[in-house]
Amino acid sequence: MKMVSLYDYLGHAAGPELGQKVARAAAMANVKHEIREVSNYKYKGPIMLYPESFLDNFFGGGLGEGRNDGKQLLKG
Repeated sequence: MKMVSLYDYLGHAAGPELGQKVARAAAMANVKHEIREVSNYKYKGPIMLYPESFLDNFFGGGLGEGRNDGKQLLKG
């Protein structure tokens, strides 16, 4: 199972609000996650890694509400 961060999946920083929505959806779905420590000029600390299939489902509409940009998010 390929584990990826939101940054790697989206191609940009997700931000705390989206990160919390994804974390809540993963917890509700009992999705296992991993934590990786990163350190770069913009951020130092832990990041969450999720199965790529979970993120595909989350952003593809299986777990969330419609958005104007074509992505789906879970109601918080």
